[in-house]
Amino acid sequence: MTAKALEKSLNPLKTKIDVLTLRLERVEARQVTQGLSELKGMLRRRGLDMFRFNPQSHLLLPPIRTEEAQTRFYDLFKKYSFRLFLREVLSGGSPFRVADVVRYSSLRTGEKYLRALMELGIVEILAGEDYRLLELPPVSLGPTLEWFLAEIFRKEFSSPALYGLRCKGTRCGGDFDVVSAMESRLIYMEVKSSPPKNIAGDEVHEFFGRLEDLQPHLAFFFVDTELRLKDKIVPLFEAEGGAARFPNTDGAGRAEKIGDEIFFLKPALYLLGSKRSIPGNLQLCFRHFFTSLPERAFPVWRLQRSAG
Repeated sequence: MTAKALEKSLNPLKTKIDVLTLRLERVEARQVTQGLSELKGMLRRRGLDMFRFNPQSHLLLPPIRTEEAQTRFYDLFKKYSFRLFLREVLSGGSPFRVADVVRYSSLRTGEKYLRALMELGIVEILAGEDYRLLELPPVSLGPTLEWFLAEIFRKEFSSPALYGLRCKGTRCGGDFDVVSAMESRLIYMEVKSSPPKNIAGDEVHEFFGRLEDLQPHLAFFFVDTELRLKDKIVPLFEAEGGAARFPNTDGAGRAEKIGDEIFFLKPALYLLGSKRSIPGNLQLCFRHFFTSLPERAFPVWRLQRSAG
């Protein structure tokens, strides 16, 4: 059979593949829409009216928003060393040199990350050994980290997610960093890009205030660090989340270690960092929640409302 005849015989198969691909894309789009509708409904039923979510400003992302570029950046962002490298780039100002931004990585690793950023259109090389960010850089990596955690919920756990959410009707104010829906349960995650030493007790208090507003079934407090949470973060939560706040919860205020720097506090709160893998750490938390808490099939936060 000639090449032309072979190509002609394959044309019907190519057409069928194109049709099936289009149908699959439509099904996936419909599922995403349905998932977001469920999530928005959960918020409305709690008296929360969304007026901003998924903000595009202050994000450090590839300017060309192709699926290939987004996926490559997402895969790079999974690496703790890459996130530390980006923090150094943002904090050092522009222009910068490789030697200025490799405090937490080797020169070879820094050069590899810079090549990737140039290929993604985020960084360009100037004269000599200087580099600069092509667009006005965000003040911090925090908003991009929120975007990334929302992507993890979508990509790794097939759950709709919003980040940078603001709602009318809240008592405590501020943003809800990441909100998701999973198996008819509302999930909230607070995201901290600062190291544990920079997280104060008032931030933990405000976090519990947001739980009062949101009333999620399950909550996470995530700190992007491979350092220990037990030394400072866990004591802050044990002090704030004790019996005074949860008078009807046995064992409230006692943190149970369920993984490598992963802790559980009743009724349904997980503290976790970046050690090993963020998706892997979340998977461990979900497995604990869905298999180890059968009596709390539909857990609800029963928070003691503060006066005023």
